[in-house]
Amino acid sequence: MNFPLCYTISPATGDGGYRANVFTFGASFDLSVQYQINPKWILFGGVKASENAGVSFKYGVSSIDYRWGKFSTVSYTPSTPVGFMRHLSTQKWLKLKRRSVILERITGNKNEDVLYLILFKLRLLAGVSYNYIMPATGENELSGFSNGTLLFAVEDRSYFSPFLGLNFQFFNYHKNHFQLTMLYSQGLNQVIEANVDYQLLSGDYEATLGSRGSYISLQLGYPLKVYDSSKRKKSQ
Repeated sequence: MNFPLCYTISPATGDGGYRANVFTFGASFDLSVQYQINPKWILFGGVKASENAGVSFKYGVSSIDYRWGKFSTVSYTPSTPVGFMRHLSTQKWLKLKRRSVILERITGNKNEDVLYLILFKLRLLAGVSYNYIMPATGENELSGFSNGTLLFAVEDRSYFSPFLGLNFQFFNYHKNHFQLTMLYSQGLNQVIEANVDYQLLSGDYEATLGSRGSYISLQLGYPLKVYDSSKRKKSQ
């Protein structure tokens, strides 16, 4: 899931309900390849299909103006991320034991057969992504919404964005299962500018918004092992 980010260049002065960046989470899909250099370092690269660049805003005050509302528009932005992961720690939560405490007391043998309900490896994630804003209808031309008009201009279709995040790799019995990744990607330059004009009961308003293609992402994945170099080393 992706949550795009935008900002206000020029606010709608006088509208107490105006606020930029009111997106909702959108769907995303990515496919990546990981190569484990050693127990602590992993290189990765792949492709991602999502909507990263756009603008959104809220206008009007619902309690005093029935014309209040929200508006958002976002562009499909495929990207190619490349980066690394660094192992930070292995977390073991909620200790369990296979044998009962009663059996341990009867036999006098200490139970070392310990399980944990939750096991995961915590990793730092960082890298850079190449992004491309796909052409779409309505760009660079005046279009309307319920209470006004919008001029949505793409200033630069290709851009790079560094990203930073955390990866949670869940596992048991030394086998990796699903992984959860949270990351923040920051565009370096403005790629979209939108000029908005709208009408409320209290008057006419205008604002300018921008986007660098930045976003917050929450990703759920499952790793599939294609090749295990450690087995080859053991056989040699």
